[in-house]
Amino acid sequence: MTKFVVGTASCSQFYYQTQQMLYSLQDHLPNDTTVLLLDNGLTENQRTILTSGFGFVKLIYFQKELTQWERTSYMFKTYIHEIAYNNYSDHIYMWLDAKTNLKYNESQILKLLENQPVYSHIPFQQKEELWTDLRTLDLMNVEKKDRITPQFQASAMLIDFRSNPAKEFMKELIELNKRKEVITPEGSFKGVDPPTHRQDQSVFSCLLKKYGYTDNNFIWARCHNTLYP
Repeated sequence: MTKFVVGTASCSQFYYQTQQMLYSLQDHLPNDTTVLLLDNGLTENQRTILTSGFGFVKLIYFQKELTQWERTSYMFKTYIHEIAYNNYSDHIYMWLDAKTNLKYNESQILKLLENQPVYSHIPFQQKEELWTDLRTLDLMNVEKKDRITPQFQASAMLIDFRSNPAKEFMKELIELNKRKEVITPEGSFKGVDPPTHRQDQSVFSCLLKKYGYTDNNFIWARCHNTLYP
C-alpha cells in the first residue's frame, strides 16, 4: 500500500484554511494519512477541534520557538521537511501551505510521479531572475537559460521519497535553505512585485531546474488567498 505524509504549518490566523486543506486530504488520500503540522500559534481550542474533528488523518503536532528570521524567510517549513526526510523514507511526501487544497487523488498522484519524482505546481509566468536575487542565482549556479524561465511555486511540493533522486533533491533543499546567504541574501526582501526575492520558493524553484524537474503544469494542488476576519 502506498503511504503518504503531508507537511504543513498553521496558526490561529490560518485555522479555517487549515481545515479546508485537511478536508481536501479526506477526499483524495487514504484514511490515516500522517500530517506533520508545525503549530505556529494555534489556540488550545483550535488544536482540540482539529484533533477531535479530523480523525481521518493522523495529526502530529510540532512546536518550535521561531526567530523573526525563521518566520519571515519561511525557514520553518524546512524543519518539517527534515522530519519527513529523516522518518518517512518509504512515503510520498507533500508540503501543502495551509491555504492550499489537494486536487488530485491517489491514482492521479501516482500516475504523475511516473514522469518525475518531484513536483511544484503551476508556475508564475515571469522570469526566475525577476523573483530570485542575483546572488542566490550565482551561488546555486543557475544556468542563464534557466534564469529566464518562469519561477515555480512552493505552496505545494510533491516529493517521492521512494525514489533515491528525490531523496537527494530533498537533502540538498534542506542544506540550501539552512544557508542564509542563499535563502535570504543580505538586504533582500520578499515583495509582491518584481524585481524581488522569494526566499524558500526561490531556492526550491532553482533546485527544480538544476535537477530537470520542470514539467510542472499540473493543477494537482491549488493555493488560494482568501482570509477570514
